[in-house]
Amino acid sequence: MTPDDSLHQQIRQNVAALDEKHGRAFDATSENVAASLAVKAREQGLERADHVLVSNATANHPAGHNIFVVQGDPANPAHLRAMLPTAVAAQTPAEQSLQKLGLGGQQPVQDQQQTLDAQALDQQQNPAHRMG
Repeated sequence: MTPDDSLHQQIRQNVAALDEKHGRAFDATSENVAASLAVKAREQGLERADHVLVSNATANHPAGHNIFVVQGDPANPAHLRAMLPTAVAAQTPAEQSLQKLGLGGQQPVQDQQQTLDAQALDQQQNPAHRMG
């Protein structure tokens, strides 16, 4: 497991716990949030995800407007954190974020190989389809 994969898994677990706390099931939106936060956390130099928290209500924004991943104790001024607007994190496809982390590239390559294998098998079984 790579450090980025480990960070992503920690964030997924924290997002799932946050969903459960708010009576939500972990779903595709949760996957998007977890993957987006993993990218932002890596960009901010976080090595682990101890907490995923949503912002409190302010005069300008409702509660949950922003979502944070935190390394360390949130009460400790030395903690590290990365933040995204919750809507941006939720709307960014997980696949896009995972590719940025280098975690999403495995499946498309496998799909391409399966397509090539199917084409080769088709050519073996139906030689009339061959050109030249």
